Amino acid sequence: MITALIIIGSLIVLIVLFGFLSPRYARLHRSIEIKASPEVIWEQMIDLKNFVGNWSPWSKLDPNMKQEFSGSEKGLGARYFWSGDPKKVGEGTMEIIEVKEGKKVDTKIAFKGRGTAIACFILEDNGSGTCKVTWDFESDNGMNPIARIFGRMMEKFIGPDYEKGLRSLKDHCEK
Repeated sequence: MITALIIIGSLIVLIVLFGFLSPRYARLHRSIEIKASPEVIWEQMIDLKNFVGNWSPWSKLDPNMKQEFSGSEKGLGARYFWSGDPKKVGEGTMEIIEVKEGKKVDTKIAFKGRGTAIACFILEDNGSGTCKVTWDFESDNGMNPIARIFGRMMEKFIGPDYEKGLRSLKDHCEK
C-alpha cells in the first residue's frame, strides 16, 4: 500500500513539475495563399457573421448551438456569443478588439471556465493577384501547470481546425 502511494505521489509531483517547466504562452500560427482581391478577403475577416457563416471550422459541429451577435455590425466592438454541446463547442465569446484597416483584425476569445486568448487574422497583399492570410492564436496560461501542459498540445488539437478554417476561407473567396 505504501509503495502504491509513493508511486502515485511521485507521478503527481512529476506532472506538476512538467507543467511548471512548460511554456507559459501557447501559440499557434497557420497561413494560406488565396487567389482573391484583398477587399474580398478583408470583408470575410472584419465581419464576425462572415467568419461564423462562411469559414469558421467550429460553426457546423453543433447544429443546435445558440449563437448571438452584438455590438458593432462589423469591425471594432463586434461581438459573437456561442453556447452549445460542451464536448463539441462549449460556450464563449469572441470580440474584435483592434483593427488595422485592410491588414489585421485582433479578437479576444473568452472560453467559459477556460480563460481567454487572442486570435489575429492578418492579410498581406502579394501584389500578384494573391494574398497571404495568417491566423494566429496566443493564450497566457499563467502559473497553472495543467493549463501549461494542455498548451503544449495546441498544435495537435487546434492546428487542424485552423487549417480547415483557412481552406474554407480560400474556397469561399476564390468562388
